[in-house]
Amino acid sequence: YYKRIGNHLNEIFGQISDLKGIIIGGPGPTKYDFQEGDHINYQLKQKIIATIDTSYVGEPGAEEIVEKSPEILRGVRYMEEKKLVQRFLYEVGHDTGLGVYGESEVRKYLKEGLVEMLLISERINTIHIWIECKNCHYREDKLLAPHELSKFEQSLLNTQCKNCSNITLAISETKDLVDEFVDLAEGAGVNIEIISTETEEGVMLRDSFHGIAAILRYRRN
Repeated sequence: YYKRIGNHLNEIFGQISDLKGIIIGGPGPTKYDFQEGDHINYQLKQKIIATIDTSYVGEPGAEEIVEKSPEILRGVRYMEEKKLVQRFLYEVGHDTGLGVYGESEVRKYLKEGLVEMLLISERINTIHIWIECKNCHYREDKLLAPHELSKFEQSLLNTQCKNCSNITLAISETKDLVDEFVDLAEGAGVNIEIISTETEEGVMLRDSFHGIAAILRYRRN
């Protein structure tokens, strides 16, 4: 029985290239005997992240495992986030030329198609606005905190256009900065990782690197 289950597990999970982890569950000690035996491929065995006691078997047992798993899965994600940021920090610290950060730098390399992975903090509270002159169509852009938008919009009523000197400036477009970078990355086929601030590395990404960083495909000239 254990051998049959092990063969099914090896066949199904062995085909998942980006497998994050395996949770084993069930009532009684059977699950421990199965896990400790020689039935699972050693590479998959290393992917086991938790063993859960359940009151049921079959589909109700599987549903019970899902209900008990959120904290475990959060822990797995936090470990993954730590490794991702640590990889970026390595590139920056060893001056490999593959680690870049900051809104303008990352935007530039995204547009050039050089980014392999975008790391962006979920705690960025910034909007990107575009201002346009209704008279001469001069345009410029600016980054603001959301609470600053109303006051800035009022200030435009007394601000001269840098191009034609008329007081005809208005906000023409507004985007959430995180959404904008996600759209840019998706358009370029870039791997996107949204990083929480639940880890020391996540806080460092937000506070020390302005919440936006990237690892490049290759060293730029």
